[in-house]
Amino acid sequence: MLKYPALPALRTFCLFILLLTCFSCGKLLKQPEVHINSVQIKKIKNLEAVFRLNLEVYNPNIVPFNIKHIEYDVEMEGQHIASAVSDEKVSIPIRGAALVPLEVHSNSFDLISAIIKAFIPGSKNGNKKIEFKINGKILLDGIFYGTNTISFSSSGNLLEKFGRPKEQ
Repeated sequence: MLKYPALPALRTFCLFILLLTCFSCGKLLKQPEVHINSVQIKKIKNLEAVFRLNLEVYNPNIVPFNIKHIEYDVEMEGQHIASAVSDEKVSIPIRGAALVPLEVHSNSFDLISAIIKAFIPGSKNGNKKIEFKINGKILLDGIFYGTNTISFSSSGNLLEKFGRPKEQ
């Protein structure tokens, strides 16, 4: 006979509360911030343009996570120039940031026509910027995140993003 008959019920209740708390952690976590850090042209040859796009991913949470997979689309001056995926694994530290390098392959005709479009006399940009945008989904993996997909969108002036990755 049990000395404390309510003990099994209390254990079950405590386990239930613990599981409920763990499952709600994913809802309490903030979504990571994603920005274009820099763009570097690797080569333009024949009909192919290859450039490296560095995304800066910031984790505002008190738990780290890993990026397992990224799918993304790249636009320049409102014109779609590339779609790609990356399976490079990147760890994002607690309340820290990391650069995620993406290699973009595009038809050089699409790329050049988007750049020319930006510099047409009388364009809305006044020849001072090339609008650049990336949209995508990141597959996260972490203890508290579980396997979770987040969407992101980042845009900016391509002329400001050319060169080496900026300090984080």
